[in-house]
Amino acid sequence: MWFATVETSRTGPEEELLGRPIFNFRLQIILGFFTFFILSVLITAAAMFAINRIEKKISSIQAWEQFLFNIEQARRWEKNYFLYGTNLQDALQSTEKARTILSENAADLQVISMPWQKEETIRNMELYHAGLKKLERLVEHEDNPPGVQGEIEVDLRRYGSKMVSDAAALAAKEHELVSRWLDLVQRVPLYCLVFLFFLMLYMARFLSIRFMQPLKDFVQQTRRIAKGDFTPLKPVRKYRDEFTTVEVAINRMLKELERRQMSLIESHKLRAVGILTAGVAHELNNPLNNIMLTAHSLLEEYDHLPPEEHTQMIQDIIQETDRSRAIVHNLLDFTRENKSIMHSLDLGRLLEETTKLAFNQARVRGVPIELHIEPQLPRIVGDRQQLKQVFLNLVLNALDAVEKGGRIAVKARNADHGWVSVHIEDNGCGIPPDVMPHIFDPFFTTKSVGKGTGLGLSVSHGIIRNHGGRIEVASRPGKGSVFTVTLPRGAVDDPSPNSNHNRWMGENRP
Repeated sequence: MWFATVETSRTGPEEELLGRPIFNFRLQIILGFFTFFILSVLITAAAMFAINRIEKKISSIQAWEQFLFNIEQARRWEKNYFLYGTNLQDALQSTEKARTILSENAADLQVISMPWQKEETIRNMELYHAGLKKLERLVEHEDNPPGVQGEIEVDLRRYGSKMVSDAAALAAKEHELVSRWLDLVQRVPLYCLVFLFFLMLYMARFLSIRFMQPLKDFVQQTRRIAKGDFTPLKPVRKYRDEFTTVEVAINRMLKELERRQMSLIESHKLRAVGILTAGVAHELNNPLNNIMLTAHSLLEEYDHLPPEEHTQMIQDIIQETDRSRAIVHNLLDFTRENKSIMHSLDLGRLLEETTKLAFNQARVRGVPIELHIEPQLPRIVGDRQQLKQVFLNLVLNALDAVEKGGRIAVKARNADHGWVSVHIEDNGCGIPPDVMPHIFDPFFTTKSVGKGTGLGLSVSHGIIRNHGGRIEVASRPGKGSVFTVTLPRGAVDDPSPNSNHNRWMGENRP
């Protein structure tokens, strides 16, 4: 069967693509050639019919010409008889031949144009023949009453003249019809060629559109996929064809790409967590030691301290506990595995939370992190954890690039045309020109074995692209690098009251 409908209760992209009736290109091509074949058959049948009609008309013309010849002969013999009294039998014989021609060719003498004239000619023929017979009987019996032969002569001349003129008119009319049919038969092939030419142009245009439009759609879809949009392909045509298989394969590829991208993000997140573990452990040791010392002091000197000291020491314990909980909360918040959930975000607060995660690494290396947030910064729409992953990765890369005493600056500002930009600057070793084209390639790294997977910038690039933004880099070897992340503003500019941040995060953090 060429047409079939797949019944399904599922409504996924693949089921939507496969759930349409089949109308593939092979069927369309077959239908096109079948149409040409049917037209050729019709044209051939029409030509054969026309030729058959022409043959019949030619036979009819020949019969009428033979009939006219014998009637004219009979008229000549008739005149000879009335002038010289001879050739009466010759006239009768010619008349008999004419009657025989009419009877033998009755089927071929179908006159479409003037059927009444044919009947009139046959009637005049019979009357003319009857007149000659009557004249023959008068001659045989030598009975010639006065005036009878004259009446017969008048009738014969009237019927013969009318019969000859009618037969000549019929033959001429049939000649005219044959000429028209021949002219039509000559023109029909030309008309058919013109019609077939335009039909072929239409079919070629139709099939080219049917082939080229899906290819153009695929080019647009591949460009969309190259930008990081993994939305499954939806049906755009009513019927299923050979391209449907490609669409299904692309959807499966998109699903696998999205799954692998998430795996890469999670693997890089785990690597970042490993890098942060030492710093977080050191960060937790400080409040835990303070809690331990304060608790022991409170326990040992409880009876000797005034109530105000008790309250102050308990508040110190609570403060250090909150500090520890904040550190653990930030770490868990960063490592939590979630799908992309878009929210309206305060970019300044997001950057502050991110730099806190890298604070201990920076303190261990002796590198301060400056955070500058432009006042009244517009909000953005994005996934908190994914964006935090991007900014943390860029800060950690900057820490790897600078030596002790270096500097890292994180700046957020309002860009033009509805964009917000974040700049992560360092004065480290910079990026060599030959390395610059490859820094966003997966698994490309300049770090030593065991210190990098080459996925950080690649994953970050994909995350920013999925958020509708872009990530760029400018670097001078030996002078430092600047990574710029540009994101679109949120639907509503809703600056947070706490978005005016200018912090110095380093050795002397308050």
